[in-house]
Amino acid sequence: MDENTNIQTPETTDNAFQPEVKATPTTENEPTTAVDAEEQLQKLLVENAKLKRAMDKASSEAADYKKKYNATLSEKEKADLEKAEAQAARDLRLAELERENSIHKFTEQFLDLGYDKASAIEAATAQVDGDVDALFKLQKKVIDEKVLAKEQEMYKSIPRAKTGTYASMTKEQIMAISDREERRRAIAENMELFN
Repeated sequence: MDENTNIQTPETTDNAFQPEVKATPTTENEPTTAVDAEEQLQKLLVENAKLKRAMDKASSEAADYKKKYNATLSEKEKADLEKAEAQAARDLRLAELERENSIHKFTEQFLDLGYDKASAIEAATAQVDGDVDALFKLQKKVIDEKVLAKEQEMYKSIPRAKTGTYASMTKEQIMAISDREERRRAIAENMELFN
């Protein structure tokens, strides 16, 4: 028994030998009950209000600093600053107009290719923005629609086989048939006469 009492376990001698216990991660965003969800919502609302107040304070401080800075400027520096701001606004407006002009030009080209107006505008915008994936998806959609329309047109133009009892009749001959069921069969066989 003396031998067993002198044996030390890792838990009693050193914390380095303790096995790691990995708990399943739980996030604060996962409420377990409705009460927890309501509490979490209240916390988020309070945090949102704090952030809004901080943002308002920061923007008012920035405005105050700008006023103080502008007060220290000389007339020439103020004029230069206003000129730079006006130039920046003109540059921004010019960039917007160039973008709109490019979209308009590309829209006209896509309309010439047979796109409908909405698809042409969407494709032109994707082209100007450099969104190649959206452009290719749109092109695939338009091509698929065109192929489907051509197939439908082709099926309509294929003449029906003239077989059956009523195949060689005219519209007047079919309408002259007195038996209602026979007339329906004749119309069904010669549907192209009634379109």
